[in-house]
This record gives sequence, structure tokens and C-alpha cells, in this order.
Amino acid sequence: MAARTFVSSLRSFQKASPWLGPEHDPALVMLEAMAKELDGGELTPALLSQFGLAYRSLQKLAPRSDRGEVDPLDEVLAERGR
Repeated sequence: MAARTFVSSLRSFQKASPWLGPEHDPALVMLEAMAKELDGGELTPALLSQFGLAYRSLQKLAPRSDRGEVDPLDEVLAERGR
């Protein structure tokens, strides 16, 4: 098993997130730059915190179904057989 890195973890997130589109590129580029710095440089609390904030901000943009949440409207429609 290969060593887990910030870069490889970010790539895994991208592969598991088909909802990511071109509009997310600036955030992904920023995350990749921080991931490379975290993997190759000194692990600073400030950079680690910024990476976490940026990652969680991007993750919150995922559709509800990708986050394991059920849309209440979808639930009601399913109950009514539509």
C-alpha cells in the first residue's frame, strides 16, 4: 500500500466527487498547492488549518445525496409513489 499523502488524498476526493466541475477549479488548484506544500515542506498548524477550511468549504458544495443526506422533497415524493 502506498503512503497516504495530502496530494493522494485530494486526488481520491476528486475521483469520488463526480459533481466537481470547472467552477470548482480555483478551489481545487488552491487545495493542490497547499497539499504539495504540506507533503513536501514543514507541516505548520496554520497551513494545515487553511487546508482543512478550504477542503470543508468545497465538500459542503456537494449535492445532498453525495453527502449521505436525503432531500425532504425527494423523501415525500418517494412516499407518494412518484
